[in-house]
Amino acid sequence: MNVTIPRELAAKIVWFCSRRNVQTGEIIIDKNSSGRDIYIISRGQFRVHDDSAGEDFVLAMLRRGDIFGEMAFLDGSNRSASVSSTCNGSLLVMGEKEFSTMMIKDPETAVQFLRFLAGVVSGRLRVANDALLQVAFGEGEKINQEYSHLKEAIAEMHAAVRIELEGT
Repeated sequence: MNVTIPRELAAKIVWFCSRRNVQTGEIIIDKNSSGRDIYIISRGQFRVHDDSAGEDFVLAMLRRGDIFGEMAFLDGSNRSASVSSTCNGSLLVMGEKEFSTMMIKDPETAVQFLRFLAGVVSGRLRVANDALLQVAFGEGEKINQEYSHLKEAIAEMHAAVRIELEGT
């Protein structure tokens, strides 16, 4: 799910970002690396990918106005995927220091930005949830057989939640 930052918001936060030019094939983020910067694409195309299963799986292709790095920016966890450029491009980069400056100098914009990021993260979570449900409970006998262990795990989680709720 690609989400483009609204122009009005981008115009406000650009003053708190640094610009980074990138070359074709440059790795911007390595999966599992640390870092709290968030990136807004101002020019170029970027590939979000994960090769942890032994094959380079493309999760998304991002373009001008799209953002990436939002999860680590928000929660400080390690990066969940790798991102590399597919052509020469340019990024706006915001780190913790720049965000803190925005919080002090323009708190209204900082809140708008956080709300936007919350919408991005929750939208991506909704897509992931839908995909998981489709795999677990989707139609097609082959899918049902291959992922029966997922269906069982989901059923067990539902049962545990019900037990927990009934106990409170």
